[in-house]
Amino acid sequence: MRIIPTTGAALLALSAAASAQVPPTIAEQVRAAGQSMDPGIGAAYEPLFPPSAWDGVTIERDIAYGPDPLHRLDIFAGEEGGAGKPVLLFVHGGGFTRGDKHGTFYPDNITLWAARQGMVGVNINYRLAPAHAWPAAAQDLRAAVAWVRANIAEHGGDPERIVLWGHSAGANHVADYVAHPEQRGAEAAAVKGAVLLSPFYAPAPGGEAHAYYGSDASLQSAPQAIERLARAEIPLFLSYAEFDPQMMKDFGAELAVGLCSGGEGACARTIYLRDHNHFTEGMAVGTRDQSLTGPLLDWMRPLLDRAR
Repeated sequence: MRIIPTTGAALLALSAAASAQVPPTIAEQVRAAGQSMDPGIGAAYEPLFPPSAWDGVTIERDIAYGPDPLHRLDIFAGEEGGAGKPVLLFVHGGGFTRGDKHGTFYPDNITLWAARQGMVGVNINYRLAPAHAWPAAAQDLRAAVAWVRANIAEHGGDPERIVLWGHSAGANHVADYVAHPEQRGAEAAAVKGAVLLSPFYAPAPGGEAHAYYGSDASLQSAPQAIERLARAEIPLFLSYAEFDPQMMKDFGAELAVGLCSGGEGACARTIYLRDHNHFTEGMAVGTRDQSLTGPLLDWMRPLLDRAR
């Protein structure tokens, strides 16, 4: 894996600097709530987006990339001229069973941010569990990447420079696509990197079948997932939050170490987001809080430049 490594000292330095960028009133709310899974706290970032944030960005919604009603994507692109822009493809979370690519604020803010950074942002929907179990979402991501590679040039994007980004269950779907070569096709040659924001695989399967992974322990257990990701050839960026649920924090730390098992050059770029929780980490994207997006851009730019 061609990864830009982050040493422990550098990670601590980035965490400290990132913490100072969280607006103090929001940081206080996050710390007071602790490991809350209430998305309402994350919505505190919405007022930081002025109406002008949407100026100069064109949005095309609900383009079909496959036959299912959920096979739909949105495209965000800056109105400035030029072609060959890198593509950021975002996969929403929702516990494998819910969620949508379009909200009143989140996750549109992520593809909006991509467009304002000179990229083409793509948000996708995908088939949901339990009606659609493994490997439905991985297959959908494959189809979406193939559609982007075949069509994004018409929207100003570079079909050979795609970065995937998933949050929560969406991060699992991205990780599964990256780590299971049998789920990929020729389209994967265009994927130059993958961002995993708070993914989670359990230490061992629970007593009940997983809504998406079913009863197959090899699909949903942390040791096997980490082993597969450590063998992946697509560069990875990993981030998780101080106030993520403890199980996610534990997995994030384990994954960061496990990805380095092939040596320092195999490590993922890893960011630990202080004063953030499971929702604020994504909802802050595009605001003056660059806890995540600052290091992310630093990682993406050389990766995409080398792919020109």
